[in-house]
Amino acid sequence: MSRGKELPAELHPQVRDLIVRLRRLKDRSEYSTRQVAARTGYSARSWERYLGGRSLPPREAVEALARVCGGDPSSLLVLHEMASDRWGRPTEAPRPHLRRPRTRSRPRP
Repeated sequence: MSRGKELPAELHPQVRDLIVRLRRLKDRSEYSTRQVAARTGYSARSWERYLGGRSLPPREAVEALARVCGGDPSSLLVLHEMASDRWGRPTEAPRPHLRRPRTRSRPRP
C-alpha cells in the first residue's frame, strides 16, 4: 500500500516525517496492510488512512505498529507527539512578493 503512493502535499513536514517512518517500518516488516491490521487491532482501512496521510494515527496505533514490526516505540512516539501538535495545520507557504500598485501618472495641466 505505502510503496509509491504520494502523500498529500499539504501535510506539515513533521506529520510527513512520522508517516514516512511508519511506512518504512511496515515495508521492512514485509507485512501487508491486512497483516498489520490483524496484529495491531486496528482495521486495514484505518491503516490505509494513517499510512496515506489522510488521518493521524492514535498514539496507541503507533505503539502497536512499532511492537509488531520491531521498531523503536520511543522515537516514534516523540515523532507522533510533534506531529499531533501540527496535525491539521497547513504548511507555511512562502509569501509572494507584494509589489506596490503602480499609480497612473496624470498629465499635468
